[in-house]
Amino acid sequence: MLVEKYMEEFKKVYNNDINFGQIFRDIIEVEKETKKELLKWGDEEVSIYLKKADAISPKTLGKRMSILRKIADFICTKEKITKRKYLIEEGMYMQFVEKGRLDSVTLTYDQYMDIKNQLDMTEDGEKVNLREKVIFELAWQGLTNEEIKFIKSENIKFETVEDDWEIILLEFEDKTIRIEDQEVIQDIKLCIKETYNVRTAKDGRIKKTFYKDSEYLIKPINVGRFSTKTYMNNPHLALQRVLQNGDFVCPGIDVENLTLSDIRRSKLIYLLAPENEEFFNIETVARLYNLRSPAGLSWFKKVAIEKYGAAK
Repeated sequence: MLVEKYMEEFKKVYNNDINFGQIFRDIIEVEKETKKELLKWGDEEVSIYLKKADAISPKTLGKRMSILRKIADFICTKEKITKRKYLIEEGMYMQFVEKGRLDSVTLTYDQYMDIKNQLDMTEDGEKVNLREKVIFELAWQGLTNEEIKFIKSENIKFETVEDDWEIILLEFEDKTIRIEDQEVIQDIKLCIKETYNVRTAKDGRIKKTFYKDSEYLIKPINVGRFSTKTYMNNPHLALQRVLQNGDFVCPGIDVENLTLSDIRRSKLIYLLAPENEEFFNIETVARLYNLRSPAGLSWFKKVAIEKYGAAK
């Protein structure tokens, strides 16, 4: 099998953060199941390969298809044979999206509020563990894991607008995020001042773990003698630990497996719901999410209609 022959060489040439291992395993599985080598695949074999992705977005499927083509091209170059094309018709990816799984990690606005309220924790009458709640709230505001990770206090601008209404402007190099939700604003204020995280030990005792002194909004725990980092490596994992270890209840939602990408996507789908058409069309949402082309949001619009119903 040519895929197995060139697999390790390909990985060395394209040594990056992509998990090629799983993709190679899926290709080899399909080759064995269909008794056809990759270079002889047609639509049926490609379909089987895409289904194995268990993907919840066409973007994920598009990436996997791009890697498949790259692997095939690499083999053709090595074998000195003509490169072949793997054509995917427009809209075909939607057929392979795992809609049940997508629905289980797509929050409505009410479900977002439900989980957000369950993230509220108090100790001696004071709000605690704002860090994880703010991570959740910022993902709903449209921020990525990397953006949340590197928010510094200096990036957070508090402004008062008409009728003494307070807003926050999060200023990034390529965009500015406007936050008007008053609860989120108050949570961010508390998060800036927060100095420790609270956990309940197995014996029922309350343990405080202090954060490092940091210029970042999302502070890391003060552990690791040799680490000089003052930002948290992965806000996504911090939130996921809380969601997996808590007793969160949200019917229809797989809370334990929610990712920041899921929360961010959920807000995007909510904005595209028919009930919000008067204020948010595809072009408006594309600008809000700093997307180059509104066309890429067409599938989100379909999901929004399915989830929220057609416009009345």
